[in-house]
Amino acid sequence: MATTKPEPILRVVSFYHKVTGLFHARHLMSSDAKSIALNTPQDHIAIDGDHFDRLSQRIDISTGKVVDLLPEQPSSDHEWNATDRRWQVKPEVVAREQTRRHAMLRISQLELSGIRSLRELALGEARAADRLKALDSEIAALRKSIAD
Repeated sequence: MATTKPEPILRVVSFYHKVTGLFHARHLMSSDAKSIALNTPQDHIAIDGDHFDRLSQRIDISTGKVVDLLPEQPSSDHEWNATDRRWQVKPEVVAREQTRRHAMLRISQLELSGIRSLRELALGEARAADRLKALDSEIAALRKSIAD
């Protein structure tokens, strides 16, 4: 009776730092335990699985269990989203930046539209100065709205 060699079992492993418990970005898929040892980053330990979130999880070195990791807050403009498990820019900061971008775009458009009025003013067009003053007033109001 011929013996059949069993199919090698494919393992997927992640790596975590042996001191901090932080996951490495690298994963490895292999059926050879030797290749896992050869490809383990220095000062790291291999763990079965690739389903770990290195940005919000780590290994508790004392227990060997996966625990939640709350990364340092990037800035006071960020708040923790427990559902996504990520720091996100606060909605009011996003709104303020969007308002600023729209104002800067409008200022740019107004400044470009003033070129024609400048040409007309140079040529002696009577109402060109009024148009330039109106443009300048709107630009000033927009600048004030984003300076506050």
